[in-house]
Amino acid sequence: MQTSFKATIHKENSVYQPIINKSVAVALALLVSGCWAPAIKPPVSEINKLSTILVVPVEAPPLEIIPDPLEERIPVYRHYRNMSVDFSLPKKLYRTSGGVIIAGLVSEDDDQDLTIQDEQTSPILAIAAGSEQIWTPTLVLAQQAATQLTENNIKVILNRYYYRLPMADTDRNAQLTHWHDAISEWYGQNVTTVDYQQYAGIDAVLELGFGNYRVFEGQTSVQVLMKLIDPHTRRVIARTRAETFTVEGAGQATLNRDSEPFKQLVSEMSLHLVKQGLNDIGWRLQ
Repeated sequence: MQTSFKATIHKENSVYQPIINKSVAVALALLVSGCWAPAIKPPVSEINKLSTILVVPVEAPPLEIIPDPLEERIPVYRHYRNMSVDFSLPKKLYRTSGGVIIAGLVSEDDDQDLTIQDEQTSPILAIAAGSEQIWTPTLVLAQQAATQLTENNIKVILNRYYYRLPMADTDRNAQLTHWHDAISEWYGQNVTTVDYQQYAGIDAVLELGFGNYRVFEGQTSVQVLMKLIDPHTRRVIARTRAETFTVEGAGQATLNRDSEPFKQLVSEMSLHLVKQGLNDIGWRLQ
């Protein structure tokens, strides 16, 4: 599958506005609300001293889809919404048959087609990354980073557990603002709360997570966040982010059936971003 990736952009305090022109929609899709902590780039000479890296995936947010998939499942909902008719439905976490977790509106008719998750027992709480029936996109990031580093003669330990975002379990629901706030807090930390000294013989810890992760008006966008941590002092010694989007072979249709086209698309997009992020940190990958 050939995929075309667009140039990345970083914008602050931006807001989505209803638009008709598709070309404008593409330009606006990566405008993300909120501010990100500044990048940290250590001297390359310091990076070259690191020979053993622990790679840790960070808890992934649910996928955001705009407009909500309910409008395709129940077209009349769009009609009611446009007429400002009171047609309120609950917003929940659910997963596709391919294990992709989505935060969206659900109706009574969805119970037969979607695997609805109770907000207090979300599959996002699974202890092991990549647990059965749940697709963990940040585990893909970690595996990609591990492969890239290993191919460049760096010893890698891939952690099978993910780093839990700093948020209450009651906030692990379909309200995406909770996830966005937690991701921003994690990325902005200059000192980690995790004790990595239990991992003997490592020189640094590479944590990888998702920021922007959405399908918007027929396109898919992904943002990869990285932090490199000194396991002895717990201080963040490098921090970077990269993002991209594509309109080719993208959109909600990729989530149908087993969601494999969507997962493959996100994997291809994230691979480019992982390589970019590792180079930004200071590794000169071949």
